[in-house]
Amino acid sequence: MILLLAACNGAPEPESQPRFEELPAPRLMRRMSLDLRGVLPTTDELDAIESDPELLADYRTQWLDDPRFEERMVDVYGEQWQTRIDMFHVFWTEYTALDDEGDAIEYAFERSVSDEPLRLLAHIAATDAPWSDAVTADYTMANPLLEEIWPLERDGGDGWTTAHYTDGRPPVGVLGTNGLWWRYHSTVTNFNRARVGVMMRLLVCHDIQARAVSFSEAPSLAEGESLERAIREEAYCVGCHSVIDPAAASLFGFWAANEHSATEIDTYHPEREQLGEQTLGVEMGWYGTPVYNLEELGTAIAADPRYDRCAVESMATSFWRRPVDRVEDVELLHDLEVAFQAEGSRVKPLLVALTDTPEYRARAIGAGADESTIESAVPVRLMTPDLLQSSLADATGFEWTTDGFEQLRNDTYGYRLLLGGVDGVYLTRPQSRPGVTWAAATQRLAEGAAWTAVQGLGSEGLLADVAEADRPGDVAFDQALDDVVWRLHARHPSDGEAQDLGALWQTLADDDDTVAAWSGVLTALLRDPEFLTY
Repeated sequence: MILLLAACNGAPEPESQPRFEELPAPRLMRRMSLDLRGVLPTTDELDAIESDPELLADYRTQWLDDPRFEERMVDVYGEQWQTRIDMFHVFWTEYTALDDEGDAIEYAFERSVSDEPLRLLAHIAATDAPWSDAVTADYTMANPLLEEIWPLERDGGDGWTTAHYTDGRPPVGVLGTNGLWWRYHSTVTNFNRARVGVMMRLLVCHDIQARAVSFSEAPSLAEGESLERAIREEAYCVGCHSVIDPAAASLFGFWAANEHSATEIDTYHPEREQLGEQTLGVEMGWYGTPVYNLEELGTAIAADPRYDRCAVESMATSFWRRPVDRVEDVELLHDLEVAFQAEGSRVKPLLVALTDTPEYRARAIGAGADESTIESAVPVRLMTPDLLQSSLADATGFEWTTDGFEQLRNDTYGYRLLLGGVDGVYLTRPQSRPGVTWAAATQRLAEGAAWTAVQGLGSEGLLADVAEADRPGDVAFDQALDDVVWRLHARHPSDGEAQDLGALWQTLADDDDTVAAWSGVLTALLRDPEFLTY
């Protein structure tokens, strides 16, 4: 008995089971490539990582310096900041300079306005500047269209470049962009208060507008005078407005006497800066820290201890494809924040750390997962409309547009919401599971992309190495089919899958021709969950 007890006491502890199963190296490369540059890895890249999975870190370093990284960050911040709406209080027709540009100008105008703040944030990330620049930079980003209609000057070059406003607005980064405040407008009598709620949510992750408030014992708020008195005197109101109003007072350079007037809302008004304290009856401030103008507000926000933490939480939400849990994820988020600050609060090192987490690399939930992990984890992610747009354009050449409107990036004429995207108005979180509209839209998308790809049969693109004479069973055909599946799905087809695809090809070729056969096979591959998820 003594020997038995001794043996038991000396027994090693059983190894803990992992919370997640990790993706195979090629599929992990596919996820990372999509997240960092918005395109699928090439077959050469997949071949390299199949031979040596350790090369993934080197590829990640390259991709963070890829010009497509900045474009990808525009989409990432677009989902977070939700400025990409289809209609503003001022229409493009208000600007006579745009009158003769044709039908496509409407979409170009809407996307240019909404992308201004996103491109500033993406530029900060891509140039490895400190995140504090997001609220302290003395420049914005603009394209020729914005330079033509707004009081700003670009620093030269084509497309989107750095630019400076010429109307006296202070250097406050994204807080000084027209695009942000056109999206989050303020009524004449709201006096920028709603805008402060947006700032708090986006910059320090404090959603003050989500706080529960009881009005059961409060006075009537129907009259403007009663409303302003209640804000200052009623406990139900003071709790929030003691924080909101001091920050709102610093934004009066953006306060418009008419939010539907182009000249009112596209120009900063320095002469109105002091109206805030007079109108709201408070001194400017940020959570109790006094400030004396909007520039100092930006500095106070950057110094807020929640500012860096919120940047980490926002990126974790985007790259884990789920909301962070400040209880369950507290240790990991803390480690990520420490690493972020140790690297000068720069976005690229943060993304390196995030893409190394088990949550990011998960293929499936592991045997050691607790109930909270099982309920919240998203090891299989749906490709967003933005990713579908950029990856299909790169792989097949297909860009779905109508009258200049990108169909996967708008809702008035397009399918962004139907494909599970967000517009920030009706939907604020991306779809995480397939639905009926998603299935219908992805079918049409796959058909269009497949038909575009087969136009390059035997000459360019996805099917450049395919000859019309090749048939299932031929070495050339079988290799071409394997290469296509490898590129689109980041895995090689099994013998059974290859036979099924070959049979589908043959049936379609017998009914029509080689072009129709390859179009049908590509449509099937592009509708496959292996393509539509990552």
